[in-house]
Amino acid sequence: MAERAGVSDTFPFSEADFQRVEDEEKVDMAVEGWTRVKQSELAEIWRKVTAGVAVHLIKAFVKLPGVSVEETITLLTDLDLRRQWDKQFYAIELVEEFEDYQVVYWASKLPALCSDRDAVQYCTVRREADKTTILSKNATHPKAPPKKNVIRCETILDAMVVRQDESDPNSSKLTVLMQTDLKGWLPAFVVNYVTIDAPASWCKSLIKYHRDIYSKQTRQR
Repeated sequence: MAERAGVSDTFPFSEADFQRVEDEEKVDMAVEGWTRVKQSELAEIWRKVTAGVAVHLIKAFVKLPGVSVEETITLLTDLDLRRQWDKQFYAIELVEEFEDYQVVYWASKLPALCSDRDAVQYCTVRREADKTTILSKNATHPKAPPKKNVIRCETILDAMVVRQDESDPNSSKLTVLMQTDLKGWLPAFVVNYVTIDAPASWCKSLIKYHRDIYSKQTRQR
């Protein structure tokens, strides 16, 4: 993914987009209406009802032991690598690339009797001294029109903030912020999987791919 080297006239992100991510990271979870809905060794997942929005905001704190910050950024943003380990999507396609952002198409297979979902997003990366923010927002593009029998989701907020784990320079941690309108009707268990269970499953897939394949390939180079 192209990293932000300067804002072009068509750059689809505003400072308000990045500020919202920073603000949501700083909130006091005890007093801001957050409810912890899942906890495991690698992930702690919280949910909040947002005023005026029917879709819950999800925040996940994810640990990636043994995966460095640079490796994490690469595995999240290199679409060729992302396809290898992120099996929640059956399609991850680069629609168009610019100097400071990309347009990406994502599609997910849902259980029987549920229509598949897809999304088109603008995606960018901002590096700072103590963190890297991977930010995506809702997009449209003539090369990625809606498809028959697939429901187009709306991205309200989608961000991952990558930091080094303070206890181990070879490990990283993520704050994931996700608010997606899946559109249409879905059974509660499907909504829960997509919004709550997926981050924990997703981080296990990344760690396994890094351990079994990626780290071995990089050592051989």
